[in-house]
Amino acid sequence: MTTIIDYLEKNKEDHPKKIFVQTESHKITYEEMYNKVCNFELGLNQFEEKSIISIMFENSIEFIISYLGIIKSGKIVHIISPSISKKNFIKQIESCNPKIILSLSKFINEFKNVKNTINFLDFYEFEKENYENRKNKNSDIASLIYTSGTTSSPKGVQIKHSNIIFTTQNIVNVLEYRNLDMDVIPLPLSHSFGLGCLHTSLYIGSTIFLHKNSMNILNILNSIKENNATTFAAVPATLTSIVNNFPEKFVEKCSGLRLIITNSTKIPKETIHKILHLLPNTKFATYYGLTEASRSTFMIFNENENKEESVGKAAPDVEIKIIKEKDDSKQGEICIRGKNVIENYWNSEFSENLIGGWLKTGDLGYLDTDEFLYLTGRKDYIINISGEKVNPLEIEGVVKTLENIDEVIAIGMDHQVFGQAIKLLVKIKVGKNVDSSDILAHCKKNLERFKVPVKVEFVPDFPKNEYGKIIRFRIKENNNGNS
Repeated sequence: MTTIIDYLEKNKEDHPKKIFVQTESHKITYEEMYNKVCNFELGLNQFEEKSIISIMFENSIEFIISYLGIIKSGKIVHIISPSISKKNFIKQIESCNPKIILSLSKFINEFKNVKNTINFLDFYEFEKENYENRKNKNSDIASLIYTSGTTSSPKGVQIKHSNIIFTTQNIVNVLEYRNLDMDVIPLPLSHSFGLGCLHTSLYIGSTIFLHKNSMNILNILNSIKENNATTFAAVPATLTSIVNNFPEKFVEKCSGLRLIITNSTKIPKETIHKILHLLPNTKFATYYGLTEASRSTFMIFNENENKEESVGKAAPDVEIKIIKEKDDSKQGEICIRGKNVIENYWNSEFSENLIGGWLKTGDLGYLDTDEFLYLTGRKDYIINISGEKVNPLEIEGVVKTLENIDEVIAIGMDHQVFGQAIKLLVKIKVGKNVDSSDILAHCKKNLERFKVPVKVEFVPDFPKNEYGKIIRFRIKENNNGNS
């Protein structure tokens, strides 16, 4: 069985003195990383193979050493975001029951009293002086990552080594990653997008520049220029903020990039067009996937300028099908099959999502005649109004075209006549004013009659997870169970 550790070993042999990870204050070579991983592994021998070991770190060399060391030891690494809420922290720990949680003192001090039975240990207790090279121990499962829980309760996703290798090979081949690449990563390694970038670098033997603070955009742009970066990975919100606020600096600092990659969150057309215009010689790509099925499609915008609303075509050796509720419907639930799809959840109650090798994603979408995939919403968002299925994302998209609207969520509310009707929750931009009558008039002008909201409620903010995504199911709960 091939694991990502095998590629670390190969890189240590092929180019031991090459920088693997660089931060604002530290550099570490492939040889140094391998030795530290092996030393770290020694501290884990007290635990049985396939034991769950949790880690909680910001982006750091300590994260990478811990992650790789646990995998090398034949244990299963459970990754916890350091920005996790106390409530979700308890849920995850009670779900997977790790032997220990490895972290640094500032997080240990913050979380150790949340649940008294938790055994926290400082990372540096596992730093051993005596290095020895031993054969890797193997567990089928590499890691346990819980989903962000924006639409339902967080799901424990068991990721196998074969899942990691398959998805990594695909992204390397499709986007043509190179051994000489310098990849700037402002993404949290505790999220599958950032972790995937780490796997890619290990696979090809490249160098990554790891940012701790993803919000310091000017600092990120400077590191791209100063390190002669060739690739850059960022979420759509970061890219949109850069091209809207710092277009000149974007061109100045990023003109040497050959690749920019983002993930499947819907990217504003304006952002896509601006990036292609500002950096015409830079490949701009996105992918669609879930923690359960990473990198299921790829989209290269430079090569498909008329399909900017699509998330691309299925990755090599990945199948996508659409299950429609009605034969005459354009959209349906997106289902995925391939070696990137997990076999099991840690939480058995979610096993119904996995049938015959297919993952039922819960996402809604359609395939065009060229087999390009388009996302239209979530199955669990759908609101039933007198038998008509309404996608709230359509309504939200219309409202967002109004000035001074910051964020909006459409939910279902009980209605005596129609069963359900639309209620709008609206957050206005700071210092601005919007009248509810103007919102309703705009909806009446741009939506079918049954889709027009019957109520508008202004809110100061929305509940969000540690990645800044709105937690829709929490909004449902807060609105008396209305969907």
